[in-house]
Amino acid sequence: MKALHRIFAFLLVPALGYLLGATIFNHFWDEVEPGDPAKAKLVAVAKSCERHGPVAPRGFGFYYRCQTEVRSQPSGNVTKWTVTGWLEPSDIGKEYAVHTARRGTELTPDVRSQVFLGWLSTFVFAIAFLFVFVKIAGPAMPEGRRKRRMPTRYEPPAT
Repeated sequence: MKALHRIFAFLLVPALGYLLGATIFNHFWDEVEPGDPAKAKLVAVAKSCERHGPVAPRGFGFYYRCQTEVRSQPSGNVTKWTVTGWLEPSDIGKEYAVHTARRGTELTPDVRSQVFLGWLSTFVFAIAFLFVFVKIAGPAMPEGRRKRRMPTRYEPPAT
């Protein structure tokens, strides 16, 4: 029975905590605004989306991986990119102002409206989950060797 408690406490509970934390964070992280495509250097337009989920490294729930065409404003060059998470089928045909840190990395929208709320709620969840984890995993911890104290001798008071 102790072995099952350890498996539950040290394998299943951390995995569940990770998935719940990722779900909370990605819920807020994926809330985006179109931004101002006229001022952006890169503009992305979703062409098609593919649904993934319900359980993934991004947490619980479904998310979309969308094929986009990205247009560079100064030169007009068009390239194809795959975007994960923040575009949905309802966004097909809409223009989003985007940027990328360097060539070959993921496209990021210029305006993420709820980033602070996502970080804050994930931090609060992590603290609460830490207390729950200690409560569950504490009894499953192996007990260390206890040192036996030597008894103290009784000495009669000096007169």
